[in-house]
Amino acid sequence: MTAPAARPRRRTPSSRPATRAPRPPAAAPTGVFRPHVRGFGFVDLDEPVTTPDGTTVSSCFVPPPMTKGLLADDRVEVAYEVEQDGRATASAATLVERVRTEVFGVVEEGLVLRLDPHLGSGRWTLTGRIEDLPVGAAVLADITGPSTADPSDEWDDPVAADALLERVRVRHRLPTGYPPEVLAEVAAVADGKARRSATRRDLRTLTTFTIDSPSSRDLDDALSVYPADADGGIRVCVHIADVAAHVRPGTAIDAEARRAATSVYLPGWTRPMLPAQLSEDALSLVPDADRDALTVEMRIATDGSVTAADVYATRIRSNTRLSYEAAAEALAGHAPAEVPPDVLDALRWLRTAGARLGVQRLRRGGVEARRVEPELTVEVVEGEAAMVAAYASNPANLLIERLMVAANEAVAGWLVDRGLPGIFRVHPAPGPEAAPALEAFCAASGFHPGFGATLTPLDLAALSAQLDAAADDTATAVWDVLLGFLGRASYVPTAGDHFGLASAGYLHFTSPIRRYADLAVHRVIHAFLAGGRDVASFPDAAETAALCRHINAAARTASQAENQMRKSLWMAQLAAAARDTVYPARVTGVGPKGVFVTLDRSRVSGMVSTRELPGHGWSMTPDGLGFSSASGGRLGYGDTVSVRITSADVESGQLELAIAKAAGDEAKGETAPRARTPRKRAPRKAAPSA
Repeated sequence: MTAPAARPRRRTPSSRPATRAPRPPAAAPTGVFRPHVRGFGFVDLDEPVTTPDGTTVSSCFVPPPMTKGLLADDRVEVAYEVEQDGRATASAATLVERVRTEVFGVVEEGLVLRLDPHLGSGRWTLTGRIEDLPVGAAVLADITGPSTADPSDEWDDPVAADALLERVRVRHRLPTGYPPEVLAEVAAVADGKARRSATRRDLRTLTTFTIDSPSSRDLDDALSVYPADADGGIRVCVHIADVAAHVRPGTAIDAEARRAATSVYLPGWTRPMLPAQLSEDALSLVPDADRDALTVEMRIATDGSVTAADVYATRIRSNTRLSYEAAAEALAGHAPAEVPPDVLDALRWLRTAGARLGVQRLRRGGVEARRVEPELTVEVVEGEAAMVAAYASNPANLLIERLMVAANEAVAGWLVDRGLPGIFRVHPAPGPEAAPALEAFCAASGFHPGFGATLTPLDLAALSAQLDAAADDTATAVWDVLLGFLGRASYVPTAGDHFGLASAGYLHFTSPIRRYADLAVHRVIHAFLAGGRDVASFPDAAETAALCRHINAAARTASQAENQMRKSLWMAQLAAAARDTVYPARVTGVGPKGVFVTLDRSRVSGMVSTRELPGHGWSMTPDGLGFSSASGGRLGYGDTVSVRITSADVESGQLELAIAKAAGDEAKGETAPRARTPRKRAPRKAAPSA
């Protein structure tokens, strides 16, 4: 998908010099401003500062009056005082450098712009031709001064899908296009010859195919398989688009790909890491086209162990493209017409290989991509919010997930065995608070996992099996809470444990069109295959560590943008619903001021503060898993409740709830975005915790 067509109004150049204010004394520490939607903010210092009494300060609280005129990501210098509790409060915050060129907000009386609260607080002066701007309109504006901006586009409805998309895009500084120097190189890369290797093997005669969702255009993995040998071993070839052979370091395309670090997928909009001419055409493993690839070949024994693995450069040709649905139907004995006999036979051998890998995964524990999806989700269809029917992963999704995880593990081991550097993926075990909290949630939801003092990968596998068998809304809620406790994996320069996959060594190799981490790994492999044995042939430790930090930040930004866009679409509908609407929900978190509740249908979360709970005298229970009242009432993890909305702020994303007084009102349920015939959305290929 491409960016939504803009309605140009008075677009002005957005590459003005950064606004700079007078500097405080040189000794003042510097950092990056991070606003809070409630008007205050924080400055995250570039380097922690240790005070004379030994207190380490890494972040300063900025009170509301001082945040006026500051934007998210501004570089500032601060003076601060350290409170008795060790927290630092800014006494001055001065703008040093502004990295943003655009702001987004809503027009108010006096033709001023109320900023998106995720960008900053206060009102900005609008300049230029603004007399025809309607109050209440959403506006995209180019920054012209410390607190002035010139409108460049507008939307009459600030909660329309396209306005919400632009709001989220500006929040996270996601560009819609590519720099001119990048576009100038695209044609040459698309038409030019790849890096040739004397050892590149010609595998174009192998039966090869891709399996992806119908909407995918950046096809970066394909499969081939050899039937079982005399000992029962099955050789599987996972072919990955050889992006590194075409996109070279030092080019503008590589610099932009490194900056972006990942493709971004929002409802209604995609921003590929590489321009579409490359990601969807020249480098994509489309059918009936010769393509360069890096192939990992694995021999999978009868017990599911990978007894041998190698990586080499190849030339392949995909015979056909299958959707997950077509592949699943074929494996179920209902082969669609688009599945040729040789592809069907290969699919069946791959199913055997995947089943063997599944046996090993069960032995070691962890979770697989079989989580239950909500029945409906909200997407952007033709520029408007619409309900989309989602469904759980089918056997083809599970097959691909197992093969890709195995390929990623095989490449990680291949690098480690040769003493090569890499960008590895690690996932720490959850903290000691996770087991009792998740146990309480599961018990309230009808499951008894019986965890010990700490969670183990085998605990996760056993719980996952129960959730897969249930496959209902309750199981979906448990999955959401489980993944929240597991947290995010991250990129690091050295191999380590991946708790969610129960893997001792894992990395990302299979999506170099979409992720820069994979592309960096491919370059290490190419250097080795080309004969590089000297340490100078590979990135040094400091460079790799810096790249890992950058990719982690970019991946976090992409995830936040996607989550915020989906929540915004739901919040717009919830804000428009009748105030007496009652929603079935479940308690999914406990905080010092109340409980966090997730609505069943939308999966949107909000807070019920203790002041909104019925009765009086509510206080947190000794185990920290809920609240109890003076009259003996209790509310905590996993409890089902009926709630009504007291405040739904689409701009900030803040949802405040209260326990509904009448349980019988549950029948009113949640409303959905405007009625349409539901469309199907296939689940993503990636494993939930990978």
